[in-house]
Amino acid sequence: MRRSAMVLFAAFLLLVVPAVPVGALLTGVDVASYQHPGGMPIDWVKVKGAGHSYALVKATEGTTYTNPYFVDDWRGAAAAGLYRGAYHYAQPALPYSTALDQARYFVSKAGSMTGRLDIGGVLDLEEKGRLTKSQLATWTRTWLAEVTRLTGRPPMIYTGYYFWKDAVGNPTDIGSTYRLWLASYPDDPNSTTYRPLVPAGWSNWTFWQYRSDGRVPGIGWQVDMNRFCCDLAALAALAAGGAGAGAPFGSLDAVSTSSGTVSLSGWAVDPDTVDPIDVHVYVDGTWGQAATADVPRPDVDAALSGFFGPDHGFEVSVAVDSGLHEVCAYAIDATSGTNPLLGCRAVVVSSENPFGNLEVALSVYGYNYLKGWALDPSTDASITVTAYIYSFSLGTWATVPMTASLDRPDVGAAHGHGSAHGYVYQDLRRGVGAQFACLVGTNQGDGANAFVGCSMF
Repeated sequence: MRRSAMVLFAAFLLLVVPAVPVGALLTGVDVASYQHPGGMPIDWVKVKGAGHSYALVKATEGTTYTNPYFVDDWRGAAAAGLYRGAYHYAQPALPYSTALDQARYFVSKAGSMTGRLDIGGVLDLEEKGRLTKSQLATWTRTWLAEVTRLTGRPPMIYTGYYFWKDAVGNPTDIGSTYRLWLASYPDDPNSTTYRPLVPAGWSNWTFWQYRSDGRVPGIGWQVDMNRFCCDLAALAALAAGGAGAGAPFGSLDAVSTSSGTVSLSGWAVDPDTVDPIDVHVYVDGTWGQAATADVPRPDVDAALSGFFGPDHGFEVSVAVDSGLHEVCAYAIDATSGTNPLLGCRAVVVSSENPFGNLEVALSVYGYNYLKGWALDPSTDASITVTAYIYSFSLGTWATVPMTASLDRPDVGAAHGHGSAHGYVYQDLRRGVGAQFACLVGTNQGDGANAFVGCSMF
């Protein structure tokens, strides 16, 4: 792209803050006729093979110029599997109808840009003509609105921080509708401390052109290099009409359970803001809990090159009944977009109440014999088990407390919490006839006392 001296000068004046490696962001190129020295074609398969994900191709300038390589590059990028966008180099002038003329000329050459890999059109705004700030802002709005009307999708705008401030006057309304392709060049393109200033009206950039002298296999000349704000799913969402573009993204990293509780953790980012967003949790398809993704996650900050800040993790716990459940987490869009699923997990939630098994209940020659085991999942210690024994012939209850402390390695192997959880009860009770026994385990931590076995004998 051509750049004004003002934009180039801005490269030396941009904000520097602590940062992390930038290698995780998706890269791509933007090309014009300059990338075809001597008519040399671009080998888009090699560009794709070098690890790049997208190409932005110059289509038109003013109302008379069409890039002679546009058609071949447009087709070649898509054939190689690259996402693609087309840009128009603006020549602002009065009357404002020139914006309509240029918008229509651009669309007549670039088409609707609604193919499967198409990320849309761009207004490349680098010249002001002889327009005032207010006039240039109006001219820009006119072009953007006309391309939106003709294609059915809002284009992006390419500009730099200082050009937007000094030439356009920092209008803040445009950024709410049209995404930003930001031009900003560090002295060291691989810098891990450089942060570009974002023009008024945007909270962040979608694409960032960070160098103009890149070398890419398949392209015979120096080429502009770009980074994309987000992940591949977000890039795909920009394509085919832009449905879901700019939606939050993230991950449900871990799910754990404890007594009547499911705990979830992960991260979520909305490319439209650097602020934390909400995460909603559903259990078995019904509302569970909300949380704010504001927990420090330096690993996420590193992966996204620090452009969204470190505080986008979430940790949330939901009370549930014991048993099998499906828990799902959704990232909530900061504006009015889609709320994508971060992930679902199937979990089995156990109670912290004691549990066990009455394995044998016999009355032989007047002797009562009960055998089983019981434990409390909140402790490895042996617990008290109370047997309540009812004689149908006598109509009376006997209450027998005991400690479930006998060695049961089979229980330890199956349930953990050690093996000292067995019990045996023997007692001579002649003439009592048929009986009924229920045993209750005494709770040791969270939870409550619970039946651990009942039987007729």
